[in-house]
Amino acid sequence: MTTFSRRHLFLGSAATSLALALSACSSDSHLQESAQNLASALTNLDISGIQFANRDAAQAQKSLEHASYNMTGAEPTVSVAEVNQGGDSPRAKLHWAWKIPGSPQPWEYDSSVTFTAEGENMTPQWSPTVIHPDVEESAGLLLESKSASRGEILGQDDAAIVTSRPVVQVGIDKTKVSGNEAQQKSARALAELVDIDADAFAKQVKNAGESQFVEAIVLRQEAFNKINQSDIEKIEGFFSTESTRSLAPSADFAPDILGTVSPATSDDIEKSEGKLVSGQMTGHGGLSERFDEHLRGTDGYSIYSVQIKDDGSVDPEQFINRDNPLHQVDVSNGKNLNITLDSAAQSQAVKILEDQDSPSAIVAMRVSTGEILVAANGKASEGFSTALMSQYAPGSTFKIPTSLSLLRKGMKTDSIVNCSESVTVDGQTFKNASTYPADALGEQTLAVAVAQSSNTAFINERDKVTQADLHDAAAALGIGIEADLGVPAFFGTVPTDASEVEHAASMIGQGKILVSPIAMAIVAASAYKGEVVKPVLVKEQQLGETKVSNTSLTQDESKQLKTLMRGVVAEGGLQNLKELTPDTAVGKTGTAEYGNDNPPKTHSWVMAVHEDIAVALVVEDGNLGSITGAPLALEMFQEFKN
Repeated sequence: MTTFSRRHLFLGSAATSLALALSACSSDSHLQESAQNLASALTNLDISGIQFANRDAAQAQKSLEHASYNMTGAEPTVSVAEVNQGGDSPRAKLHWAWKIPGSPQPWEYDSSVTFTAEGENMTPQWSPTVIHPDVEESAGLLLESKSASRGEILGQDDAAIVTSRPVVQVGIDKTKVSGNEAQQKSARALAELVDIDADAFAKQVKNAGESQFVEAIVLRQEAFNKINQSDIEKIEGFFSTESTRSLAPSADFAPDILGTVSPATSDDIEKSEGKLVSGQMTGHGGLSERFDEHLRGTDGYSIYSVQIKDDGSVDPEQFINRDNPLHQVDVSNGKNLNITLDSAAQSQAVKILEDQDSPSAIVAMRVSTGEILVAANGKASEGFSTALMSQYAPGSTFKIPTSLSLLRKGMKTDSIVNCSESVTVDGQTFKNASTYPADALGEQTLAVAVAQSSNTAFINERDKVTQADLHDAAAALGIGIEADLGVPAFFGTVPTDASEVEHAASMIGQGKILVSPIAMAIVAASAYKGEVVKPVLVKEQQLGETKVSNTSLTQDESKQLKTLMRGVVAEGGLQNLKELTPDTAVGKTGTAEYGNDNPPKTHSWVMAVHEDIAVALVVEDGNLGSITGAPLALEMFQEFKN
């Protein structure tokens, strides 16, 4: 008879326990591995390579395809949440996270799958409930996306500037024209008619699929109506469809500020981290891009469990819980963006500039608030923001900052200056304009020198102020401020150091001094108000802080500057502004030479204030400010009086 000691019994019991533990560990490991393989396959929506205990893999794949057929564009990520050996019924909990097109909010839930233990192998059992607990045989999921309405860009008095307007999408339907030669002929004919690059569009048509509509251009309804309809209809394969787009009142209405709204590009989609999908509209450039998320809002969606036909389509009469979706994310419509532009005045400014053959711009702002009412560019600017981003020498308009620097050295408006016929500095001769009145030469007051715009008078005073003094005076009037308008803007620069000749040129707004129309509108407004007027374009949004100079303007300095600027209207180059009612306008003209031509080309400048409106304008290749600029300024002011 065999006997066992207590030691033998203990060792035997320990060995049995260890064997059971290893077996359980092994089973859990196999269950985890099998569940993970299934989760990975479900993530790819391809379970054709998985062996199921109760279903042929092809049948299971068909069931999955039917159940997910109407989740168009949605992408699941499936992971194993937990496994449970559970004796004869091993199970795994799967966590589903569907990435929904156009929505930052995924749809997340758990489902379960049962496994059949065959030795150490764990084989899953297929059921549509693996996809979702509420999905049964012949049922599936339906994604119903809900697009957010884009907000509008509103101007003064909440007038809609960028809003939904009718457009026509024009292109070639390749199903209606056969053969590459005929398609290319149609593409080029259409491109010529709508004035786009024929080679580029022909290539686009060639590379598109044979059943594709290839868009050539999206035209405003009024632009499409101007095309000879009989000509366009003769083009084989021509197709058009009407829709709406978020548009400004016209194509030339502040495109540099507003940007455009158009379908998301592949780059847009990639950068959006799932917030944008193909075909979705998004802002490109300007405020439309800067505040795109604010304007665009977020799409919503609902998920339903629905009956599925054999072909995978939905039977609309067999919705399950149609009024009680499995999951729902509400639409969050875009919000309006309030800006300061005056729609009527902006449109009028574009018309005022339409005859200018060189780049030009007008800026108008409210002195009391800094609101930018107009920032218009002429056609010759060709889309460039001359109003906000140009860098020109300001010419004699800079004599107002120069005057401030002289006032700070103790001069008064009636101080005597020498308006000589010419002045030579280190071999460089400076003269007055050819139209300078002879009776304003010689010993004159500072007021006369400003009114008649004497170059020599200011250059003769160059030793009274340093280049740094000019910089500080300009800064006290707003040149060089740091401000976030919501779009890029150049606020001017005045160097603190200069050679003797450059300093002399700086006294009359030449040399290396550079400004833009927005910068000079700020100068005019600040001189009038007695403090730096901070420009505002976008309201009610968190933007960067505006930083101004520490050298503030005093009310006494402002009073003297207004006296000098009033003299330009009373007896100088802006006498036409006396037509305004009341007759209180002040301002300064400017003519800045540039280039190497003989005689040199000139920028024509005006900056002026009437009541609460400050205007600055430039014409790149203009005549004297009093000749080219003054009439344009009057027209702009008259618009605000209407």
